[in-house]
Amino acid sequence: MTGAQAIHHELAAVAAALDEARAQAESGATIDLAGLDARVAALCGAVQALPRDAGQGLLNDLESLLGAVNALAATLAHQREAVLTAPHTARQRAAAAYGRTPPPHAEPPAEPPPDEEP
Repeated sequence: MTGAQAIHHELAAVAAALDEARAQAESGATIDLAGLDARVAALCGAVQALPRDAGQGLLNDLESLLGAVNALAATLAHQREAVLTAPHTARQRAAAAYGRTPPPHAEPPAEPPPDEEP
């Protein structure tokens, strides 16, 4: 397998992982993108290190990767907007995730009366 073929397979794998992350985010699951930036940066560096025509042969793969990144970004932006416009709902979901139901009005607990000395 040549360097360009290995990079082609890795670009496809990253794009597929991003598509899967988008699908998980759309279903409400938490996604983990840790290390993605380093992985993409390494791939971009590897493409740049290839001879010009070999690198240009990967343009479609890079465009597919960009499309997957943009689709995930759009999904996350949509979810963020939904949370910002319905903060009470987001609070209820967060509380449900921890198994608690938030009170309708969260007021600070009353302070106990001070001890009176005779």
